[in-house]
Amino acid sequence: MKFRLIAAIIFFVIPGLSYLSADVYRWSDAQGNVFYGNQPPADGRDVKLMFKETASTPGAGGAVREEGQPNVDKIIQELEDEGKREEARKKAESAKSGAPLSRDEMIAAEKVKLEKKIAELEEMPLDYFGSQKNKRVRIGYYQNRLETLMASPDDYFANPAPFEGNVKPPEAKQ
Repeated sequence: MKFRLIAAIIFFVIPGLSYLSADVYRWSDAQGNVFYGNQPPADGRDVKLMFKETASTPGAGGAVREEGQPNVDKIIQELEDEGKREEARKKAESAKSGAPLSRDEMIAAEKVKLEKKIAELEEMPLDYFGSQKNKRVRIGYYQNRLETLMASPDDYFANPAPFEGNVKPPEAKQ
């Protein structure tokens, strides 16, 4: 068992240590996003040198790139590009969420909300409602609203009716 651990360290960990000998910079952009890389951009703010490159001799497994090894600059650029794509995707989602919903999307969202509320109420203990009758009235109200939504969405949205119901107020803990 110890032999396997030693072999794993020799074959997997030690070759990976050669990348630790490069300069690593930390900087932030105008929006405050933090980036790491081996070369800071000219427009970066708060540029800090995190690790200084160490000199090594060729063949010692140091900073010299061997044939067949991926270029660190290329990997860093790919990671930065992936981050930019992810940021653009998030911006597109937020812009979409800010746009008004279509009628069908609004109906579907309201249906999900009502079904979730009914499921939550069914899971609540009887003590929350005070009696079985109050629980059925409360759940029945939301079921009725759901039926109204499915039968006539225009009536549902034109006549919003918040329900307070006969719910026993939660006891204050002392």
